[in-house]
Amino acid sequence: MTTPEIIAACAKVVQRPFLVIGGHAVIAHGYSRNTVDLDLLVLKADRTTWAEAVPAIGYTSFHTHESFEQFRSANRDIDLDLMFVSEATFAGVHGASREVSFGSVAARIPSLQHLIALKLHVLKQGIEHRILGDLDDVIQLVLVNGVDLDQAEWKQIFEKYGNQEFYEKVRRASRTG
Repeated sequence: MTTPEIIAACAKVVQRPFLVIGGHAVIAHGYSRNTVDLDLLVLKADRTTWAEAVPAIGYTSFHTHESFEQFRSANRDIDLDLMFVSEATFAGVHGASREVSFGSVAARIPSLQHLIALKLHVLKQGIEHRILGDLDDVIQLVLVNGVDLDQAEWKQIFEKYGNQEFYEKVRRASRTG
C-alpha cells in the first residue's frame, strides 16, 4: 500500500481522529526528505480501537510501548507507527492543525510549532538512533519556514519541549545554513 492508501484505510477502518506526524508532516511543511514509515498522532483513549482495527488493513504489531506502538505490514510495505497522547494534548495539536493532501487523500498535520515541539520532545528522550534525524528535521524546518528563533514564542517551545543545548544548536545551524 502507498501512504495515501494507508491514510485512507485508517480513516475508513479505524474511524477515529488522527494527525499525520513524523516525516510526512515534515515534508508537508516544506522540507523534502525520505521517510520509510507513516507516523500518526492518536488519542491514548483510542489505543484499543486502533490495536483491534489496524490488523484489518494488513498490519501486525511488532513493538509496543506506553506512548507508542509500531506495526509492520504483511508485505513489508510502509510501517505504521502510532504515538498516543492525552485528550488535552490531542485537542491542542488538532485544534491548530491544518488539512493537506497526500495524493488524492486529505489528512490533518500539526502546525509547524507543534511539529517542532514533537520533534524536540523525542530529542529530549535521548534515543540515540533518533537524534541526528530529528535534529536535522528541526534545523531544516526552521530554515525552510524562515523561523526567527529569537522570537519569545520559539524560545519558549525549545525550553518547554527541548532544552537550551538544542536551541543553541538549531540557532547556530540556522544562521550558517
